[in-house]
Amino acid sequence: MSKRTDKKKQKRFNEVYPTTTAPAAQPVVETTAPVNAAPAYDLFIQYQNGEYDAAVLAEKILDKCKAEGMDSSDLKIYVKPEDKKAYYACAGGTGAIELA
Repeated sequence: MSKRTDKKKQKRFNEVYPTTTAPAAQPVVETTAPVNAAPAYDLFIQYQNGEYDAAVLAEKILDKCKAEGMDSSDLKIYVKPEDKKAYYACAGGTGAIELA
């Protein structure tokens, strides 16, 4: 085939299947959310006339972890009101605090 025939075929093809242009790129908007922000709710644990604030428990446990030199990045807290203790496990070890 000649170049002329190829150009005609390409022109017809472009008319039938027009190429779409990509949409303009949206600007990237960075949000600066605080890391380890406090939850937007309050959690209280009530058991046999006792009430325990989860935020206070977490703060006490984090302070104890820091004092003992533990890495609290992977912290798990287990509250056991019948024993009046909150147990915790983190990358640096385990422990417990008394519920007040």
